[in-house]
Amino acid sequence: MPTKLWQIGVFAYGMFYFILACAMEGENVSQSYPVTYVALSAVAQILVVCGIFLFALEASPDFAKVWRWLFPLLVLEVAAGVVFDATIPTTSDGTAWIPNELFGLWLAAPAYYFNFRIARYLR
Repeated sequence: MPTKLWQIGVFAYGMFYFILACAMEGENVSQSYPVTYVALSAVAQILVVCGIFLFALEASPDFAKVWRWLFPLLVLEVAAGVVFDATIPTTSDGTAWIPNELFGLWLAAPAYYFNFRIARYLR
């Protein structure tokens, strides 16, 4: 269990991120994104949330072995999401998705930083 204030903050962020990820996947389904992408994206988001919690628990370096090959796949999923958001617009204005996308990336940046740290690319 988290005992430090920063750990509690990271856990709270992890729960918040999970709620947002669930909402995002629901939107992807309602906007007719390919089912294969939605399924893989859901798995990726669950792994991102797991990485957030592992970071908060100060996970052992044993997780780095898995996260080193997993992290690039998580980043690839984000890139694929940006492409789908750009090519499957919900409005007639082709650039309306850009501010929304930037806000989403800003909210997700800490999650991916925590996962990057679990991968222990930096020592």
